[in-house]
Amino acid sequence: MKLAACFLTLLPGFAVAASWTSPGFPAFSEQGTGTFVSHAQLPKGTRPLTLNFDQQCWQPADAIKLNQMLSLQPCSNTPPQWRLFRDGEYTLQLDTRSGTPTLMISIQNAVEPVASLVRECPKWDGLPLTLDVSATFPEGAAVRDYYSQQIAIVKNGQITLQPAATSNGLLLLERAETDAPAPFDWHNATVYFVLTDRFENGDPSNDQSYGRHKDGMAEIGTFHGGDLRGLTNKLDYLQQLGVNALWISAPFEQIHGWVGGGTKGDFPHYAYHGYYTQDWTNLDANMGREADLRTLVDSAHQRGIRILFDVVMNHTGYATLADMQEYQFGALYLSGDEVKKTLGERWSDWKPAAGQT
Repeated sequence: MKLAACFLTLLPGFAVAASWTSPGFPAFSEQGTGTFVSHAQLPKGTRPLTLNFDQQCWQPADAIKLNQMLSLQPCSNTPPQWRLFRDGEYTLQLDTRSGTPTLMISIQNAVEPVASLVRECPKWDGLPLTLDVSATFPEGAAVRDYYSQQIAIVKNGQITLQPAATSNGLLLLERAETDAPAPFDWHNATVYFVLTDRFENGDPSNDQSYGRHKDGMAEIGTFHGGDLRGLTNKLDYLQQLGVNALWISAPFEQIHGWVGGGTKGDFPHYAYHGYYTQDWTNLDANMGREADLRTLVDSAHQRGIRILFDVVMNHTGYATLADMQEYQFGALYLSGDEVKKTLGERWSDWKPAAGQT
């Protein structure tokens, strides 16, 4: 312990004859009072790192890292290993102005070679061009230049074309023959399913058919206005998506009224989804008229789009107050004036009170 303390007290005021050294580096040169530097070109690899001063060996006390101040301590039996990740000129900087010498290791940044720039584009001489197109077009194929619209046949993997006068010698090649479109196949169809009521409102005048209306709450189970005209209006959009078959929710006439929705039956649930059919032979007025359906089908066919109906034969609708009043069927546990007093003039307007469903 006394020996180490002695070295620490001697460092700030070096003996004139002593100098710092490190294996693989030339002797350190003094840059100022108490600071020293040495440079060396070193190869990539791993090597021990020690420094010597006046017959005393020093080594980094912590892991060796570039561009970080490392405290030095007297050498132990196993010198630390310094991993050099690339060839380069490395610099060791020593600072002995404090009681403990410190070391900073750095590497000179490599100078990236500057590629010579081509400042002049090749010039076309105005003559026909012969190109090897064997990697792109098969032998015997007809190839067209987009700019000049000239066509050449691939022979021995090559074509010869005269570029358009305004193209500066540029050719943009494509197959001259256009393959006939593949016949429609359901196995490879792009089918788009749409819940019509929730898609696009093309005719707001039919939004409250049969006395249907909003519930004034979250509108979870009410009609939202989508209809057949709305689908027709969006056919171009669907065609751009690549759709060639449109599967629509059942447009048949649904129950006119509503049933209690949810597990508690606490909100009006209309048949906006097409699953509560009342008449399989008519369109629901909220969806539109027969003419609207015909326009949709014809317009879709003009765009190569088939129309599918959702077939929900197992989903016949429930009995609702609106339908019971309109078609005079069913019975209630009410008599005489109790019916009007409880349900009002239009039974479809009845709203359950707290605890009712």
